[in-house]
Amino acid sequence: MSKLLAVLLSCLLLPRVPADGVQQQLRRSELAGARLAVCVLDVETGERLYAQALDEPMAPASNMKVLTTAAALSLLGAEHAFATRLLAAAAPDDQGVVAGDVVVLGGADPCLREDLLAHEGVQDPADLLADLLEAAGVRRIEGRLVLDDGLLDREWLHPDWKAGDIGNDYAAPIGALSLHGNCLTLLVEGSGPRATLATLVEGFRVRDELLAGPTSRTYEVGALRPDADGMVRVQGRIGCAVEAQAVRVPVIDPAAFLGQCLLARLHQRGVLVRGGLIVEAGAAARAPHELARLESPLVNAVLLASKESDNGLADHLFKYLGATRGGEGSFAGGEQAVLGYLRQLGTPVEGVVLRDGSGLSARDRVTARLLADVLRAMALRRDAAGAAFLRSLPVAGLDGSLRDRMQDGALLGAVRAKTGYISGVSCLSGLARTEKGRTLAFSILINDFDPRFSNKQMKAIQDDICRALVTQR
Repeated sequence: MSKLLAVLLSCLLLPRVPADGVQQQLRRSELAGARLAVCVLDVETGERLYAQALDEPMAPASNMKVLTTAAALSLLGAEHAFATRLLAAAAPDDQGVVAGDVVVLGGADPCLREDLLAHEGVQDPADLLADLLEAAGVRRIEGRLVLDDGLLDREWLHPDWKAGDIGNDYAAPIGALSLHGNCLTLLVEGSGPRATLATLVEGFRVRDELLAGPTSRTYEVGALRPDADGMVRVQGRIGCAVEAQAVRVPVIDPAAFLGQCLLARLHQRGVLVRGGLIVEAGAAARAPHELARLESPLVNAVLLASKESDNGLADHLFKYLGATRGGEGSFAGGEQAVLGYLRQLGTPVEGVVLRDGSGLSARDRVTARLLADVLRAMALRRDAAGAAFLRSLPVAGLDGSLRDRMQDGALLGAVRAKTGYISGVSCLSGLARTEKGRTLAFSILINDFDPRFSNKQMKAIQDDICRALVTQR
């Protein structure tokens, strides 16, 4: 038997995706007037099994994180680690005195946050930095605590992000020094009512403007970003029976915020910093002695960026790729780095626009072909980067942003995919394991759907398409 005939026969024996089943879902009335792009391909063979508007540039929402995390793992490697370095001109003397400044050199590490360090028993990453300085013998700093954030630019918020977003923790600033996800944590409770600052930090105060709610369970609370004097206003109504609730508020300057948290921890330990605090890019050049360093694995950031759709982690990765692979530590540099990775794959990038790494920008544009090709490329890898990428995708009915979706027997655990939603946009891209044991890469991009319909309805359609893929005969 010739090799060509064997290949043809093997293709005939492969079960086909029920195109009618996919098309049936795409003809549903909820999608009337919406723009749709869909791609389904076989991971093993590369055969394209279903395509609609394959190369139409579409807004991806958080499906953008597929590209960001794949690029980060591919360009940097699964073993890569971020580093935050503590520097001085010279080691402390026998009394633990640093004669000059101590410089905190930012390495764009977004992982200095409680949820990513809880497994190590760390309750406050600023305390961890203070531990490192104490372990290096520092008991007093005669100079200043200098925050060097020069690795990334200071366009902390993307100009595309909507004004209604930037007061929320999912649109916190992106900089080379990051702590607590660059958010203050406040505690509000109905008894009082009252609001207090939970983050140990210098230079911030709370203005409690809470009112008693009309019922014991009322909870209508919000907080404004701190003003230039560090004042955080907490407003709204809260019922007397509401127990303590955490409210996260983005700060303005992430580097200064890290410094203010570290100062508070040092002062708590009796470590005096005579010169106060300053933010200065490039300060590390005059501090050649490394007192200590704190490293965080890249895979930790990738895991949570995708699994829980964390915008801050994804945009830190994006800018960091710009700094290390794209010419500059900016959103524009991130675009160049990720586009470079996509070109290496050989997939078309015409019409692709990557404004940020999270998909929060409504001006991002990708194609269904591109997303499916990247998913296939990562699924075919037999290395640590491929394994980390697959592990980061939410699993249907089990974890991440898919924990409450596709929980029935056929789909439970059979789909790993990235969700995505911004106004008028609902997307799902990932990998589906069919009942016949075949792995399919797919991308479902829905744009401009009728505002009479909800994202919940769009997600139901996506789930039904996945059901058609998984249960193919």
